[in-house]
Amino acid sequence: SPSLSFVSRCHLSHWSGPMEEAKPGEAKTEKTADEKAQAARAAEKEKEKSQVQCEVHKDAMVCSDAKVLGVGGIKVGEGTTVHPACLIHAKLGPIEIGAWCCLEEQVEIVNNSSEPLIIGDYNVFEVGARVQGGHGAKIGNANVIESRAHLSLGVKVGNGCTIGVLTKVPELEELEDETVLELGAIEAHTKAAKRLHEILKETVPRAHHLRKTTKA
Repeated sequence: SPSLSFVSRCHLSHWSGPMEEAKPGEAKTEKTADEKAQAARAAEKEKEKSQVQCEVHKDAMVCSDAKVLGVGGIKVGEGTTVHPACLIHAKLGPIEIGAWCCLEEQVEIVNNSSEPLIIGDYNVFEVGARVQGGHGAKIGNANVIESRAHLSLGVKVGNGCTIGVLTKVPELEELEDETVLELGAIEAHTKAAKRLHEILKETVPRAHHLRKTTKA
């Protein structure tokens, strides 16, 4: 099986700018407050780091700016990319992300259940997509979850599905293979058909003779 390595994603930020001169009493007070704030941030990040077990395949790419949290444990498969500002939070149960997936910015994958949340291979999660684990939720292979789409609690997605922009899939919904869901699909398709008609109305008569109504 491919080798996995433990990756810690916590970084501490330190103030490196110039210190302004102040009166003796003020300088000590401001420095003490700043030190306390830094210590609190450091303690919080150390706490988060100590609670996270994250196994990242040697050929995966998880940006350090992504938030990888939780006690459930997280696995990231071969070739998968996790962009900055993503949130992967295994609050209770584990989250397993397969091979060759792509999580774009601001994607949120959260598992509030003790059950594992399994995500297959070759899945694309576009900017702002959200997934909630629990109640048997799982995602198959080669799916596209478009920008700001939302898979609610317990949703099961088959293979080759497309969840359109801003589409919210209700709780416990099961999507068969190659399902396509699109918000406002009827309106969008109607507009597309009208636009196509306007184009063809100009181009077809230039290349073809048209049949007219005839009587028997």
